[in-house]
Amino acid sequence: MLISVVILLYTFLILYIYGQGLVALFERIFTKSSQIPLPFILIIGLMTVTTLASIASIFIRINWEFQAFLLLGALALVLLVLRRKVSLPKASLRQFSLLQKVGLVFCGLSMLLLLYAATLAPSNPDTGIYHAQAIHWIESYPAVPGLANLHERLGYDSSWLVATAIFSFSYLKVQSFHLLAAAFFLILAGYGYQGIHELLGKKYRLSNFLKLGFFLSIFIFQFDQISSPGTDSPTTLLIWFIVAQTIQFFEEGQAADELQGFFLILLGFYCITIKISSAPILLLALGLMLVLRYFKNSRALWTAVIGAFVVLIPFVVRNFILTGYPVFPGFPINLFHFDWAFPVSSVKAESSVIHWFATLHGVQIERFYTMSLRAQLTQWYGSLLPRYKAILLFIGAAALLNIVLCVFKKWRTLIRNNWKFVIVYLTVIAGCVFWLLSAPAFRFGFGFILAAVFLLGAPVCVFLVEKIDLLARVTPWLVLLGCIALVGLNVKPYVKIAKVPDTLVMPAAYPTWSSEPCGFGNFKLLCQAGYDSCWYSPFPCAIQGNEHVMMRGKDYRDGFRNVP
Repeated sequence: MLISVVILLYTFLILYIYGQGLVALFERIFTKSSQIPLPFILIIGLMTVTTLASIASIFIRINWEFQAFLLLGALALVLLVLRRKVSLPKASLRQFSLLQKVGLVFCGLSMLLLLYAATLAPSNPDTGIYHAQAIHWIESYPAVPGLANLHERLGYDSSWLVATAIFSFSYLKVQSFHLLAAAFFLILAGYGYQGIHELLGKKYRLSNFLKLGFFLSIFIFQFDQISSPGTDSPTTLLIWFIVAQTIQFFEEGQAADELQGFFLILLGFYCITIKISSAPILLLALGLMLVLRYFKNSRALWTAVIGAFVVLIPFVVRNFILTGYPVFPGFPINLFHFDWAFPVSSVKAESSVIHWFATLHGVQIERFYTMSLRAQLTQWYGSLLPRYKAILLFIGAAALLNIVLCVFKKWRTLIRNNWKFVIVYLTVIAGCVFWLLSAPAFRFGFGFILAAVFLLGAPVCVFLVEKIDLLARVTPWLVLLGCIALVGLNVKPYVKIAKVPDTLVMPAAYPTWSSEPCGFGNFKLLCQAGYDSCWYSPFPCAIQGNEHVMMRGKDYRDGFRNVP
């Protein structure tokens, strides 16, 4: 845990410098701007260093060389841009109520729980199947042409894996650390707690209730993922942040704040580079452009277009190099016929397998594709865990309640005063529909599903506390006691006091499972033995051999191709 704290502090420092540096640079373009919150700055910094690493990874490995570049860049930003910009928010405990002071203690304990969970061994099975190996490839080589031919999952490119390689410090020869997820969890938990703190101070705004819901969801639905460099959780957390911050953006009357709006737009594009299934979030980016009237401000419009281009292009180029396609595996058209391209028939098969496995993997795939869509979804719903069924039922019931409440004038006034929120609601609805029709495994859809839950439930909470005086008085107590109870009950199964000394100094490394030699067309590798996972080492490692896969040259850097 001690080493984890050092790495996390370094990570936060780098993210803050690059985030604040980018804000300072763009303040010269956007004249209408306000103070950007600290969590927002850190996420902007994450987007910045990830984009830089994604560009660099096309040409070099992400190892000590890039780390040196990152440090030099940070030093230059501090000296040239940030001399008058480095400042942290200040607050006095005297300004806080008793409940808020107790809440701060609860927040500190919650952060310690997240830190503890971050030191455990990764539990996400996909990390063993391909995340860890993909990170090892990024640490060892520039983007490798046709890497997907070695194992199709290695073609599932994500900027999150590139970002994890930045802060893995594998060149220290200790282990490849996987603590970036922990940094992101801590940032979002701190951001969520801001809403709780405001609620304890009886500030009943929609964004505060959203932050409360997302804070609790971290511990209820995502807590076991904090030690894994998987792509589902960061996508989920980033969607939650964009939704909550956009609502707060409108609540505070910041529609004229072009700078915050600009960064929210860029984060939408950054989100899909982490996982392409978050694509509906781009509807929110488009909506923000309309609300901010970018179509009447050519300077702001072109800045946003160029910014989105810079964020997206490295992701697309890496996809072309790794697979031969701009998006993988959802784009089964071989545009340029690169000799390393993954076979089109295999791309189509992979897409089909994803949809089948996420929907109804208990049914044979052949039978699944003979079923009607209605039959698939009916059987899918019947196979869900009870709490997931309850979530979907809540969305339907809450939507109906929102309609029924229109009989109250105060409710209609609330809706009319916040009409701009409609772009957030439409985005989340589109995200839920896209998830349902493409790959409806709940872990893929938590970002949009739980955003829908809290977007429908939070206005009802605001309406009730404004209408019922007694409820307004007891809400802070309900919030604090509810948070303590829910967090405590949900993390209890994961906390093993007797095992804390095992990770007190060093976080757990990736597991190492047995392997055995396997054959490819003109080379041999080690493959997993009796499992479906290679984890981080041995390296390189594949799930199984394939006599149709050839090396394109004498070195792994030259890539791989598939020979029919």
